[in-house]
Formats: sequence, C-alpha cells, structure tokens
Amino acid sequence: MSDARRVPRTRSNVAALTKAIILNLDILRIILSFLPRVDILSVSRTSRFLREWAIKELLFTPIDIDLPNKLESWCRFVLADENRPAYVRDLSIRLEDPRSINNQRAELLLTFLQRATRLRRLYVGSGEAVFGADPGIPFAISRLPALESFEVDPWCADAQETSNEILMDMKSRLKVLSLHVAFHLDRSILWTHDIPRVLAPHREHLQELRLEHLDVRVLELCYPSLRTLKIPVADEQPRPSSMFQAFPGLRHLSLSPDLLGNGPFSTIPKESYPALRHSRQSEQSGGRVWSSLDTLRGPLMQLYVVGLACPVRRLEIQGYNAYVHDAAVEIVRSACPQKLVLDVHCRDPNGAMIGESSLLWSGSPDRQHVTHLTLRIHLATYPVPLIRDPLNDLVPLLRNSKVEYLRLVIGGSYIREDRLEDELIIERWLREHLRAMKLDLLRDTLRVWTAERSGGTATITEVDPVDARELIRREEA
Repeated sequence: MSDARRVPRTRSNVAALTKAIILNLDILRIILSFLPRVDILSVSRTSRFLREWAIKELLFTPIDIDLPNKLESWCRFVLADENRPAYVRDLSIRLEDPRSINNQRAELLLTFLQRATRLRRLYVGSGEAVFGADPGIPFAISRLPALESFEVDPWCADAQETSNEILMDMKSRLKVLSLHVAFHLDRSILWTHDIPRVLAPHREHLQELRLEHLDVRVLELCYPSLRTLKIPVADEQPRPSSMFQAFPGLRHLSLSPDLLGNGPFSTIPKESYPALRHSRQSEQSGGRVWSSLDTLRGPLMQLYVVGLACPVRRLEIQGYNAYVHDAAVEIVRSACPQKLVLDVHCRDPNGAMIGESSLLWSGSPDRQHVTHLTLRIHLATYPVPLIRDPLNDLVPLLRNSKVEYLRLVIGGSYIREDRLEDELIIERWLREHLRAMKLDLLRDTLRVWTAERSGGTATITEVDPVDARELIRREEA
C-alpha cells in the first residue's frame, strides 16, 4: 500500500474496527444457527485471526445441543482445531432417544470431553443416551478438571447409578449440583442416589443444590458454603431447625413438591396445618433461624406449613387464591418482605384479584412493608363472564399499602386486552401510589410507566421498553 493511501492509526479508527468486529460476530452467530459448524470456514470472508477470535467468543457462550446430527457437526467443528475444546465453558446435551448416539458420535463426544480442560458447566438431558454410548464417557466426565456445575436427567436406574459413580470419582469439586429422579420400566419413580458418598467430596464447596426428592440423609450433613437450595417438602421434613443446621449460610430457598410423594402433606388433615406451623415456628425461637436469608419461594400451603419465621427481602408465593388468603397473610407477616411476588392461577378473573389490603400490611409500622409487588395472574383458557374490571379491583390493595413499584402480568386467551389497558386506572395508580409500573399482557407488548413527584404533583411518563430495561432490572433485582 502506498504512503498516500496508508491511514494513520487513531482512536476513532480503532473504535470503528471494534464495531466492525462486533458486527462480524453477530453475522457469524446467524450463519452458525443455520449451517453445520464446519461450513463456517467456507462462508467466512474475514481474516483467519478474526475468524478464530469470533469462534472463540462464540464457544465461550452457552452451547445447547438437542439433536444427534447437531451433536456430530458441533463436535467435528470444535475438534477441527486443537485449541477450540478448551474454549467451551457451558455445554447442554438434550437427547431424548437413548439410541441416538452411534459409535461415531460417541467417539467424537469422548474426544471432546477428554480435551475440554476448561468446561465449567455440563448438563446431560438423557443420561441413558450419553452414558450408554461409550463406557469411556462417564470416566471422561469425572476427569474434567475445571467442572463446577453438573446436572443429569438419568431417566433409567442404570444411568442414575452411573451418575453416582461419576460424582464419587470426580476430580474437581462442584459448586452447583442437581440430583434428579429416574424411572422404572413401569414409569414409576426411582431414587437410588447414595447421598452420603455422592455429596461427601463436594459438600464443603457446594454453593447451590437442587433436589427432586427429599432424602433426609441430605439434612444429616453440613454445607458451610451453600447459598442456594431447592428442596422438596414431605409430611415431616424439612423442618426449619434441620435446614438451619445443615445450611447455616443459606441465602435463597425454594420449596417444591416431592416427585416421589402423593402430595406434600398427603397423610395430614388440613385442620392440622395450623398446629404444624406453630410447632415448627416454636423451634426457631432463640435465634435458631437464618439472619442471612434473602429469597424464599414456593407453593402457598407448603410455605405455610414449613413455617419459616425469619425476615426475607424477596418472597414468591405460588398458587395464591382467595380461599387461602388468611394463610397468605400469615406468610407475608412472618417474612416481612420488601419485594412480593404472587402467582395466581384461577378459572374466574373475578376471583383472581386481591382486594384485601391486609395482605400487604406487615402488622406493625416498625417492620418492613412491601414496596415492590409483582402479580402474575393466569386466567382460564375458555370464555368466562367478566363482571368486574380486574384492574379496578386492585385499587383497594394499593390504596392501603406502601407499594411503589408494581408489575402486573396477566395471561389468558379470552381476556379483553382493551379493558385491561384502562389508561385512566393506570394513571390514577401512578399518580396516587407508585413510582413505576410494568404491564405484561398475553400476546401484547411490554408497557412501562414512571411517576415523578415534585411540588405535590406527579408527572406520568410512558417509557420506551428498550430504555426501560435498566429500570426493570434494577427494580426487580
């Protein structure tokens, strides 16, 4: 190139080059979503350096493979360069057919696993398909040196046993672990995890644990670093005292149904629920409960019976309805959340609304009040008469509360969207009660409003959804 055409290296030129690189990466992602990975070498017009840089950035992102031919083409693409397997950080393999991995694909997958020295997260959607493809694959998984997160849907008993062996023999120490149930040939549910031996190598390092079955042996160990727990609820366990001893530093707790049980309290009559709650709350006297808990979520009656009596910043209640309103009030008053999420499923929109202001009252002016409220209302999928306007029915709830931010999510095929978007009602809420509001309607765009108050007046502004992302992220964190 002649001196006359040589362009001096300036800050603006460097910025322009950076934008071009970002554009090329976006184009590359689109190409890779439609073409086999090996074709990238023929369709890319960028330099080898830029191409490999873009491929590296692409492999850094989570990889999700759901078809056998995709698994084969992806493995060939990654193995085409000796450096590429080390770029992969997060891999999910979701194959439904246990015979979908033939010998050739198994060999490719095994080779990749042997070279994936920096793989941090591995999800196997069908343990039967992956583990049974080659006996070397389970051993290769157990030898992954950087693995931090491991999850397997075993499907069959043999795959569950294999996952036990992998966990007991694992070279790395996991921070995130999910243990799933398996199934007998008759489709009954199976749990064969050898909990003491499976968790022993990892328990001091675990930060997140998710279980599909309540194995009480889990509560007999101590997990000093655990911060996030998803645990099923059975008739007698887990009790708050047992969880506090096993997970002393817990920050996020999710309760769920036990897949091996008929129901969370199948052998206990409903009239005994208050006594159960009282007995479990009495166990927490004298400070035998978390001061660190940030988030609590779960089905309403499970939250009620488990009876946690510690304050939380965020409370998520699933399955709210008017028939269990009093139980919901007790849960909210015990938790004193700043942020409350109510998940409402109902057949009749007139029974969906929460007109009881007591739900948001903490019981004392000195305790934390709900300032951020999210209502997820799932209506019936067939026509129902609409007697009252659902939005208007929420007015008493807001009038007697300290809610500043409201997110309203309403879904249902037969709801009239024009009635749910009553601008006068929304404007009145904002003018009288709120700082911000987010409205999601089924098959409709997101709408966000803010209210700024000064001199006794409120200015209402509808915010562009793109510009509102940071506001939503901050308010709902």
